[in-house]
Amino acid sequence: MKSEISFLGIVVLLVSVTGFGGYSFEDVVIEYWAGAGAGPQTNEAIVVIDFDDNASYAFGYRWDTLETKTSYDALFAIDAAGDFAMESHWDDGVEGYYIDGFDYLAASKRGLSTSFFNSTDGQTWSASWVGASDNDLINGAWDGWAFGDWVWVGPGDWDYAFTGSVTAPVPEPASMLLLAFGGFLFRRKK
Repeated sequence: MKSEISFLGIVVLLVSVTGFGGYSFEDVVIEYWAGAGAGPQTNEAIVVIDFDDNASYAFGYRWDTLETKTSYDALFAIDAAGDFAMESHWDDGVEGYYIDGFDYLAASKRGLSTSFFNSTDGQTWSASWVGASDNDLINGAWDGWAFGDWVWVGPGDWDYAFTGSVTAPVPEPASMLLLAFGGFLFRRKK
């Protein structure tokens, strides 16, 4: 009995601390993968689109290590590979593509403030200071897109805060805990 309680305690501890070290690509619920690249010379990146209202989706993108790809290339490939749709246009002012909106399943955002973020772990996001067509991807990159406004919080000219957020879609720790507890009960009945 003590060993079973110890086992359950270890499972609870592991589940409770899994979110503190960032996410790996295996932790995220990927809708589908796009792009080309196979074998040991393949790079991978994750693109998270957060539509608000608990509708956040992650897509995977693969490309050959000998190629240079941008965040826009990833969005374009994801658009071409499945039910995800992106609208964009070339903007001479920034000499790059401007993202107008996204559609996926029942989620759609157009004409609102779309902001681009980068992360190294899928949890801590920072605003990208370049556009998608200027952001060169690296292996293991996380790109995030969210909808919201930038509001001035002062006192400096550049003191703004974003009202939206980027949340990578991962299974809830509570769900993992229930699975572990179910396994514990199943084992105990034997």
